[in-house]
This record gives sequence, C-alpha cells and structure tokens, in this order.
Amino acid sequence: MQVNWPVGALCSGCYQRRRRKPTTCAQCGTLRTLVGRTEDGKNICGPCSGSDIDFACRRCGYPGGIYADGSCARCVAKDRVSDLLSTEDGTVHPQLQPLADQLGAAQEPWSVITWTRRGESARMLAGLVAQHQEITHDLLDGLPQAWRTLYVRELLVASGVLPKRQENFARLRLWIKDALVDLPPHHARVIRPFAEWGVLRDARRRADKGRYTAGAASVDRNDIRTTIKFMTWLDDNSITLADLSQEVLDLWMTSNSTRVRGLSAFIRWAVARRLTGKVTLPTRKYGLPSRFLHSDELNQQLRRCLNDASLPLEARIIGSLTSLYALPTTRIVELTTDRFHRDGDDAYLTIDRHPVLLPPRLAALIEQQIASPNCRTSLLQQPHDGTPGFLFPGRPPSRPRRPETVHYYMRKHGLPGISARNAAMMEAITDLPPIVVSDLFGLHPSTTYAWAQYAQNSWAEYLEAAQATEYGSY
Repeated sequence: MQVNWPVGALCSGCYQRRRRKPTTCAQCGTLRTLVGRTEDGKNICGPCSGSDIDFACRRCGYPGGIYADGSCARCVAKDRVSDLLSTEDGTVHPQLQPLADQLGAAQEPWSVITWTRRGESARMLAGLVAQHQEITHDLLDGLPQAWRTLYVRELLVASGVLPKRQENFARLRLWIKDALVDLPPHHARVIRPFAEWGVLRDARRRADKGRYTAGAASVDRNDIRTTIKFMTWLDDNSITLADLSQEVLDLWMTSNSTRVRGLSAFIRWAVARRLTGKVTLPTRKYGLPSRFLHSDELNQQLRRCLNDASLPLEARIIGSLTSLYALPTTRIVELTTDRFHRDGDDAYLTIDRHPVLLPPRLAALIEQQIASPNCRTSLLQQPHDGTPGFLFPGRPPSRPRRPETVHYYMRKHGLPGISARNAAMMEAITDLPPIVVSDLFGLHPSTTYAWAQYAQNSWAEYLEAAQATEYGSY
C-alpha cells in the first residue's frame, strides 16, 4: 500500500496514475487530482470529498504531477531544459529556442526530466551550446556519426532548428568519406571514382526525386564494401584489375556466392570504362512468390483490422493497407498525412499519383491516427512548421518508423505481412488490368505485368479493348 486516501488504500501504481493524471471531478467539474469517491462510485477531488489533499502546482496551478518543491513536472522540465540550453548569462541559446519551447510543452515531462539528467544526446547538446557557434548540418557532419549525433540532428530537424535534408543520402555521403580514407593508393584510384561517380551520383539522382530509402542506402554501402573486399582478394592473389579474366571472376564467385549481387555494379562500371576485360556476373533470378494467404484468411485479416478495437490503431491501419492495396511496409511507413483527404462523404488516400477511394471504416481509422498520432517519443510531437508529418511517425517524428520495427510489431499482433501482401496483389491483378494496378498502387508496369503472367492473366485483352475504345471515339 502506498497511501490511504478517502477513496481507499492505493497501491503504488494507482497512486502514481491518479497523482500524475488529473481528471474532471464528477461533482464540481474542476480538473483536479481525484482522491475520493461518491456513494454511487464516481471519482471526486479533495475538497469535494472533505479532504485537503491537493496536488496543484504552486507555480502554474496545474492540478497534478507534483515533482519537486511543490512544482509540477512541467515546470521542472522547463527549468531543466532552460539550464541545458542556456549560455553563461542564463539565457537560452537563441537558435535553440524552438527546441526549448517544444521540449517544455512535451506531453510526458517526466521523460524530458530524465533525458536532461541522463541522456548522452542531452550532454552533447550542452557541449554544442558551450561552443558559442551556430549549429549547422556541416558542424554535426564533422562529429563522429554515433547514435547520439544522429539523435541530436533529428531533434533539431524535428523542432525546426535545422532544415530538413535527404538524410539517407547525406549519411551515405559521410559513410563513403570514412570508408575510403584508409584505402591503399592503388585501390583508392579505382574505388573512389566508382563510389563518387557510380554509386553516389545515382544515389543523388534518386534522392532528388524523393525516393531514396534507407534500404537503398544499405544496398549502396554493401556494393562499396564488396568492391573493397574484392580488390583486396585480387591483391592477395597477385592479380591486377586489368588482368581480371572470366575464369578468375568465376573462381571468386565460388567462394563468395552471397556477394555476387554486391559486386555486379562495380563490374559493370569497370567494364564500361575498360578498366578490365569483358567479364560478366550472372544476373540474379528472383523466384516467384510462394507465400500466400488463402482468400478467406485474407478477408478474415481485413475484417479483424477494420473491426477489432482490441488491436492497436497503427496495426489496424497497416494491416488494412496491406490487405486491400498490397502495399509493402517500406511504402506504408513513408506515407504522410497530406496524402489523405476527404471529398464530401468520400475519403481518399493518394498512394502514388492517383487518389484511391477508402472504405469508410479505414478512413475513420486514418483520421483518428492523424488527429492523435502515436509519435513513439516522449520528447517531441509532430512537426510544428506546417509541413505534413508522417502517418506513422518514428522517434523523433521527423522520420518515419523503421520497416524492420513495423514487421516485428505486426507479427507480435498475429498479422502476417508478406503472405497477406502477395494474396492481396494476386486478387488485385486478377480483378483489374495490370496497367490500372500499376497506376493505383504506384508499381512499375513491368512489375504488374510479371504478376499478371504469374496469375496467367495477360493484359492483351485490356489493350485490345482500349484500342477499340480509342478507335471508336473518332
């Protein structure tokens, strides 16, 4: 037992919950810590229950969550943040005022207090303030790219202190710089141009189009790592790149079969520039999809996502989008709130370029998620600069949730991902022409055509009908 209130004896958990979360008194209608109960079981405050128990903050009057010296956690959190971000004269660093304001208004001030006291990123921020210089992306790029540097950068971006940038591309650029610094000169003369003009240039082009994902950056890093290992292997076997033959390349593949894909980009690049002879790597053939849900199972999963209120809101939306529109997790997490809109009684979600009509129940779930997003962070909430936030914000909300985390999250709730997506894709491709599926779901036409072939559903009939309509219009 923690305390004995008019409501009765309370354990530690119930005591902390009532103390931290004031609620409207059923008798006087005032927002207060409820310590008593009426005869008919309604919770009431101290004065209404004849008690002087009160947890109002002596500074701001907030009716609960007293942390220290009669002050609530919100007031204490503001003091701690001000101390953390202030210069010697006691004023908050002007550039960091937006961050201070948002941390001071956090929904979970207890966590902000803990972060200021124990967080490594908090100590790093204090060190940057002490340097008395403007905090920029370039300044952070010059620091070791440990997790605390990444977290500080994301806090500053989420609060509007730093502008947004294509972070996946920026991290790749920094990684390449570090990865090439210790290369032997004869390796650097080859690998550096490949990394900068082969990998990085293509990555910049994709980033400019806004479609450069963390997965794509991981593949590019793997290409460079594999190239470095391959060049080292050539050295170990006293073979120069100019003397590379198909026989030697085949020999490397026998003991590095899992790295063939990672070397293919470099081999194509080297052959095109005549750095080696005409050698080739086999093109990896992807197998046909083999994991499917039965149609009844897919419909059962969809009904569960739309109707089962015991499931978390995010799981219901993600499962519905997978079951209805065959969306992979990597694309679901990239959806932003501005892609949802209403037109009269109808609601639409723009998956790629064309709005898709949503079922009313799914539309209601998405509206609920936009109104009260679970930002999965106790420090900052959705961006306040007017830019659309992610439908499933990560930590901090300037970036989306990680697909790997979402996969685990969905499995935990018994919602299959790949098998449900394959089944939904098969149903879509058998009900609609491939080109329509391509436009609605934002897939490449060759992808939907391959699915149509797999489903033994050629789109020749659709093209023939489309041509007949076109000619008939003249």
